[in-house]
Amino acid sequence: MNITKDVISDLLPLYVSDECSPDTKLLIDEYLKANPEFAQEVKNISHNPFPSAIPNKLNKGDEMYSLTRTKQLIRRRTYLMALAIFCTLTPLSFLYTGGKIYWLFTESPTSAFFYGSFGIFFWIAFFWTKRRTKEL
Repeated sequence: MNITKDVISDLLPLYVSDECSPDTKLLIDEYLKANPEFAQEVKNISHNPFPSAIPNKLNKGDEMYSLTRTKQLIRRRTYLMALAIFCTLTPLSFLYTGGKIYWLFTESPTSAFFYGSFGIFFWIAFFWTKRRTKEL
């Protein structure tokens, strides 16, 4: 089987961090013995490790804040969707007063407009909150 430079390059991160199996390590060592130029590149990579200043762990306070904030946004998104649906459908509803049935949109257009405006506001707030929830 012919092992190419691309295959070895794919395995290099494991080799440099010493996380590969002994068989993989042996395979890469043999390839590097056959290709001294590539071995020099690998040597340069292994002497210049990644910076250690990158934080790899959050503390408990950060995790709890993130969890609490996510729960708040999901709860707010749920309430906003319920209000948006209610205010959107209210102008299309019927009223029963004085023994007669009235359509809210035709009998009280100001109320229908009022509810419709709030519906649009709640839909905008819902989609904005939904986008914020995805960012977390």
